[in-house]
Amino acid sequence: MILGRLTWGLLVVAVLSGLALAPFWSAARPLESLETLTGATPWGFWLRGVHTVSSWGFLAGTIAHLVEVLWKKADTRLPRGVWWRCVALLPVTILALLGGFLMRGDAEAQAALTVWREVSTSIPFVGRALAALLLGVPGSDLAPVALHHAGTFTLLAWLLTAEHGRALVPDLRSTVLAALGSFAVAGLFPISLGPATAPAGGLLLGPWYLLGLQGALLHLPVTAGWLLPLFLLAAVGLVRHVEGRWRSMLLAAAAAWSAGYLAFTVRLLLAAR
Repeated sequence: MILGRLTWGLLVVAVLSGLALAPFWSAARPLESLETLTGATPWGFWLRGVHTVSSWGFLAGTIAHLVEVLWKKADTRLPRGVWWRCVALLPVTILALLGGFLMRGDAEAQAALTVWREVSTSIPFVGRALAALLLGVPGSDLAPVALHHAGTFTLLAWLLTAEHGRALVPDLRSTVLAALGSFAVAGLFPISLGPATAPAGGLLLGPWYLLGLQGALLHLPVTAGWLLPLFLLAAVGLVRHVEGRWRSMLLAAAAAWSAGYLAFTVRLLLAAR
């Protein structure tokens, strides 16, 4: 599928641009290092924009390709294990992008770090250990976050994508198209950093792809931060195991979840105005 190949190319662009950014970023001074990169390093703003745009594109492409596969019932042609690993690519990608968001080090990133730690800690039995593994101990620098952003989750995303695409790397045409698109968008729409401190009385927003979850957490217990995504993944994953009426019910549940997520997103954006 063309969309899948283009998404594969966007991942390559995101990884290569991330490697180019790594020498400029500091775990102890994340915001200051990025401000220096974007303000004092030639073409630094553009390089960061390419990394951000290609990462966003990979997430959007992954979601769109998943919908495309379900629409065409192409999931029935995949072995069940492969299908579940394809579904797992979605949370892996979101966690990778969330790590990149935290690495900004601005007020919005600091708030998101606190929320992620609370959500992780609320998971029974393994929550505290998981939070320490992914985010480090409270008060530490962002080195653990960077390690999992650039290492664990990126490597998993690459391997899962490669298995689905049946190739270790995408074709050259898809990569070139993904690169050209990312270069153009990054040049036309520079990606800004947030404020260093939270504005008085203002509502800090997380990354755009988690605004619905942020809005839900304003009204629901913190455990909803992992229970709601788990429900969606279970509904989508189980589609491969059923047919007929049950398949339609699971897809309807996933659609209802998505509609609710969009509603929470809109409500949060209106509250932030």
